[in-house]
Amino acid sequence: MAQFYLRMIHRFFNTKPAVREAITRMVYGDKDQDVSLFQRPMRINALRENGYMRAASAMARSSLLRDETVILQRIMLLLQEDMTFVDVGANIGLFASCVSDARALYPKLRVMAFEANPETYKRLAFNAARDGFEAVNCALAAEAGEATFVEGAVSGVTTTLENAGHYNLVSRQFSMPTRRLDSFDLTGPLFLKIDVEGQELAVLEGASALFDAGQVACVYIDGFSDDRRILDFLENHGMRLMDMLTLKEAGPDVFNLLALPKSAVPSTSSAGFVPAAGSATLA
Repeated sequence: MAQFYLRMIHRFFNTKPAVREAITRMVYGDKDQDVSLFQRPMRINALRENGYMRAASAMARSSLLRDETVILQRIMLLLQEDMTFVDVGANIGLFASCVSDARALYPKLRVMAFEANPETYKRLAFNAARDGFEAVNCALAAEAGEATFVEGAVSGVTTTLENAGHYNLVSRQFSMPTRRLDSFDLTGPLFLKIDVEGQELAVLEGASALFDAGQVACVYIDGFSDDRRILDFLENHGMRLMDMLTLKEAGPDVFNLLALPKSAVPSTSSAGFVPAAGSATLA
C-alpha cells in the first residue's frame, strides 16, 4: 500500500512542477528563513528548499534525528586503524552497527558492544551477528560481582536499583554479573562510548588500568549529568573535556561529553577541535 501511495505522489505531484509549486507555496509560503539541520542553523527558502524545511521539522520532533546523527558523524571523525570501539550500554547496537561500516576503511577496526539487559541483549546479539561485531551480555562496573537492575517501559532506561527513578518499574528487576572493563582483552587505542544511565563513573573506574596504560584515545559519555567525580577522573588521567556536538571546550552544562588526550588536542579555541599536526593516532 505504501508503494502505491508513493507512486501516486510521484505521478500526480512530483512530476507536475506547476501543481507542486502552487500547493507547496499555499501550505508553506515562499520566504527565506533559518532552520536547524544536524544541529546547525541553515538559511533556506520555504518553497525552493521545501524538502529541507520538512526535514528540519522531522528532526525537531525526534532526538534520534536531531542529536544522534550528529554524534555518529563525530564518532566517525575520530576512528582510526587498529582502534577498538567499545560500546558500553549498547542497547540494540545502533552505534556499534554504524561504526562497523568503517571497517571498509579500517580493516583492523574492532567493535565490541556491552549490554546488561538479557532481553535487550537478544536483539543486540542478532544485530551483532548480522553486522559482524562482538556482543557481550555483561554489566560493566568498578568491581567484579553482581548487581540488581531495574527496567522501565522502554529498554533505554534500564539502570541499577540504586539509580532507579521515575522512569523505572521497580517490580521489573533482574540480576547480572559485573566485570571491570580492564579485565577484557582489549587491544589498540580504545574509543569508549558510555551510555549507562548513572553508572558512568563505575564503568570508568573499572577501566582505570586501560587509562593508566595510555590505551584510551577517546571517551564519549551520552547524557552527562554534571558529575564532578567523572570530570576529575578524566582530567586526572590527562584528558581534555569537550562538547561532542560542537567539538569545542566543554561548558558547565555539557550533555554530550567528549574526552580526548590533551596531547591530541593542541587547541580548543572558538575554532573548535584541531587535531595535532601530522599525528596518526590519538593515543
